[in-house]
Amino acid sequence: MTPAAGRDPRLLVLAWDRTQPRTRALGPALGGDSRHIYGGWPGRHRGLLPVRYVADAARMWRRLRQERPDVLVVISPPVIAPLVAWLWSALHPCRLVVDCHTGALHWPKWGWTRPLHRLLFRRAHAVLVQTEEDEARLRAWGTPVVLLPDDLPDPSEADPGPPGRGVPRVVVAGSFDWNEPVAAALAAAALVPEVEFRLTGDVSRLPRSVRAGAPANVVFTGYLPYAQFLGELLTVDVVAVFSTDPHIMNRAAFEAVGLGRPLVLSDLPGLRARFGEGAVLCPNDAASMAEAIRLAQRDRDILAERSRALRRRLQAQREAALAQLQSMVRSRQVPAAGARVRSHP
Repeated sequence: MTPAAGRDPRLLVLAWDRTQPRTRALGPALGGDSRHIYGGWPGRHRGLLPVRYVADAARMWRRLRQERPDVLVVISPPVIAPLVAWLWSALHPCRLVVDCHTGALHWPKWGWTRPLHRLLFRRAHAVLVQTEEDEARLRAWGTPVVLLPDDLPDPSEADPGPPGRGVPRVVVAGSFDWNEPVAAALAAAALVPEVEFRLTGDVSRLPRSVRAGAPANVVFTGYLPYAQFLGELLTVDVVAVFSTDPHIMNRAAFEAVGLGRPLVLSDLPGLRARFGEGAVLCPNDAASMAEAIRLAQRDRDILAERSRALRRRLQAQREAALAQLQSMVRSRQVPAAGARVRSHP
């Protein structure tokens, strides 16, 4: 399972999604390429999901036949993607790595896939995770696991953001997922009328009554392409990211830190461990959110410097994890089951 003599291994990262910033950055960081599988037929209707999985599996197989990777990194969820990747690696000289996002192990809709994931992970050369909690779980399963923090975007990746209006502004970064306390964030905005609250995400995912009842200082930006989203973060005084999911590792928090922005987060164990030294943390109730945003607005220069310091630490952790992963996938030996790979003390 090694590449032909005289050439470097061909590495490919694959995700079944329109786009994922973590996935897009991972391929080049490992000296390879990233691809997203997101086809047209048979459409996105929920009732057609089984048919779409079959279609996406066929698209993925065609892509693998075209690119013939020596190392294949596949993102889960959905679990069908690593199942296809495992079959490919069983039939071809290819090493399998799974990048297991937190939703694969913790979101209720993927609960039925945990036995499948456990079986797949035992057949993978390595499994990437985002949190210490998941690292401990997979190690207990006998999985060769690497804790890999997300990439940290640079301001050069951002498009110019909207011009300021002479009032303090905060971006509440999200996508209106089920685990975002949107109602509490809107209630917090009503408590801080002097601050403009800019909520990102596809507003069609919100009930019309929620949009209609938003305070006057709330702006719904709609879905923003990634470079435009980063530009939005650069133009505001504070970036806030709220979630009720106790297992989450917020992508937008990495983006705020990468851009050196003052950060407010929900006070959840994983987020406190990863970002606590640089962020203001608060419970998910309106009064606490409003107070945290006032505090971050007041101390924004101090918090911006803390974000820059945290960026340096997280970048060092990521580089160490990437180096270890590269060593693992280029090694002739598969790591022993349960091997532990850490990117930090």
